[in-house]
Amino acid sequence: MLALIWIAALWRFIGAFTHLPPLAHRLDFANYYDSALALRYGLDPYTTNLTAIGNRVGFETGPLIHASETPALLLCLEPLTLFPPAAAFWIWISLNLVALAVAIYLLVRRPGLDASTGWLLGALILAFYPVGWNFFWAQSQALTMALLVIAMRALEDEHEATAGLIIAIAGLLRAFPFLLLGYFALRRNWRALKFAIAGAIGGALVAVAILGFAQCFSFLNGAKYVADRDRMIFPFVISVAPFVSRMFWALFGESSSLAANWFRQTAIVAVDVLILTMTIRATLVGVGRRDDNSRIYSLWIGTSLLVSPIAWHHYLVLLVIPFVQIAGAAAQNRASRRALWMAVGSYLLASVSVPITYRLLARPTAFQLAFPTLSAPLLETGFYTLLMGYVAAYWFAVDLKSDVQAVEPRDLIERAPNVMKVTGS
Repeated sequence: MLALIWIAALWRFIGAFTHLPPLAHRLDFANYYDSALALRYGLDPYTTNLTAIGNRVGFETGPLIHASETPALLLCLEPLTLFPPAAAFWIWISLNLVALAVAIYLLVRRPGLDASTGWLLGALILAFYPVGWNFFWAQSQALTMALLVIAMRALEDEHEATAGLIIAIAGLLRAFPFLLLGYFALRRNWRALKFAIAGAIGGALVAVAILGFAQCFSFLNGAKYVADRDRMIFPFVISVAPFVSRMFWALFGESSSLAANWFRQTAIVAVDVLILTMTIRATLVGVGRRDDNSRIYSLWIGTSLLVSPIAWHHYLVLLVIPFVQIAGAAAQNRASRRALWMAVGSYLLASVSVPITYRLLARPTAFQLAFPTLSAPLLETGFYTLLMGYVAAYWFAVDLKSDVQAVEPRDLIERAPNVMKVTGS
């Protein structure tokens, strides 16, 4: 059975490669390459129209006419521009494959997890739809996941300095992992926090020394560009800000009045504050205790995705971390049933959310055509997937079954009749 599951997982994963669009149309990698090439030419990729550069190397720039990645990531991508686009693409894909392999190995290699369960979880990670989606767009989330897993394992082994530096690197490359500094602060892990801050400042100074302050500061233009309405209107952008914006526009129209925008922004802030409050509350409850099974750490990963100004569907690959932690704990009877089933629901919904959304966008149903406002939530399966992943991580964090950890199997058997009587089973 395990062999059959692995064959199916490999078939699905390889299928993501066999259905890749032509290299010239792989917009995300084209934007990476064009942006890094503009940087190499001494241009500001955050304000320069990259279409001419894309045409020169044979890429279709499409709507991605400006860079949106961090200066640190563009610096790391710049050596790829020394190679022709095709060679650069396969180098990039190879790096992501290595990162994925490292992440899977570190996730399934944990104390108390038997080999069969580890192999099963590895296959489920490989078959996870956003993993293939990440490679479809030649995105960088596999690298981000590997960094976050390495930091998690470093924390478990009490290598706080290493964990802090790894989180600093992840933040410099992708920005949103910087929210995990809040995890260090609230957990009073001052050593990890100090090294993370020092690493972030050091990395930023290196980028400024190489690129100049003006070029690095121009990243704000890229952030503003990627978070504007033209991007947020897509249902594949799944964090809180674009979701609330789309629901607001569906209900009240795309009004550009100052009052309407103020109300929309207030709603976004309110939801973000609610999510952060729940995460902080769960974190503070466990202060002074070991982060068992990295429950709180997993919760902060889900939080960073939800409150990020913009997060695309392929960011869901990072939910692999809380999913595996929940599954591993459940195998040892250390996770609540509702956390486990919510994670399963999120995993399964992620597998169909992209096809469903594409189908509803390409061929709207009669209900969509007749009631466009009421049907708007039908396109939000990506957001529901992320929200369910967050809820699973939250329940995993707050439902710490310390009573079960201290109970022997014989005691559970002896208590079973009483439990059945109380519950009416």
